[in-house]
Amino acid sequence: MTKSKTFWAAAAFISLAAMAFSGYSIYERVSLHFSGDTIEVRPVPLPPAPAAETAAQAPEAAAPEETNPAVTTKGAQAAEQAETEKIKAVKTAFSYKDPKAKSVKIAGSFTSWKDVKLTKKNGAWETVIYILPGTYPYHFTVDGKKKLDPGKPKAPTGDSLVDVN
Repeated sequence: MTKSKTFWAAAAFISLAAMAFSGYSIYERVSLHFSGDTIEVRPVPLPPAPAAETAAQAPEAAAPEETNPAVTTKGAQAAEQAETEKIKAVKTAFSYKDPKAKSVKIAGSFTSWKDVKLTKKNGAWETVIYILPGTYPYHFTVDGKKKLDPGKPKAPTGDSLVDVN
């Protein structure tokens, strides 16, 4: 059986379109990888700028007038120590007041959106989570339904925001 020229032209066109689509998809992923950019599914806060960078950005404050090698060495050691200092997580308390609730969980970008159970104490649901400084979206899950924290600002994504300092 011989196929018509129209069939072969259509098959070639479909193959060429599939190849172009695949090539473009691969190009997008590879160029994103090599450009150093990232695609974030959840927001990640930026750590506060260390004091060493702030001094480098203000040239009038960063100009040393002393040429004493001991002072310069101490300054370099202090800058090096500031760079190696780790940012510490802050103990952050969350509470949700609903005495009728049977279970309350919290999920946020600081928990990778995994639910963390709250414990009931004196009619309020409470938990403590250690979080790095930054601003994070989160929400409560009360008896299986998503609820916002009434005392906190609202994010564009529809979640509550917590600012950890």
